[in-house]
Amino acid sequence: MKISPKLKQELRSFLTERIRKDQNRVTVFSADDFDADEKRDLVKKFSNLNWNEANYQVDKTVIAGVIIKVGSKTIDLSLMGSLSKLSNTLYEID
Repeated sequence: MKISPKLKQELRSFLTERIRKDQNRVTVFSADDFDADEKRDLVKKFSNLNWNEANYQVDKTVIAGVIIKVGSKTIDLSLMGSLSKLSNTLYEID
């Protein structure tokens, strides 16, 4: 089966655009909802991220703090993340 070059180019453009959007999507997980001041503070603290497409989600497994996902990268500022890092450090010392 032969695929037309025009269709192939349109598919490539569509997928490239979709990947670009997913890489810039910011998702913030927290135990509670954010108010406007907290959102503004997050945007100010992490001004290098693309906050135009930010998605805020409540996740009760986050004990305290926030987890920020940008594409495939994760910034874990939660208590659980800190405890996990400490546990891994102590495990490496033994």
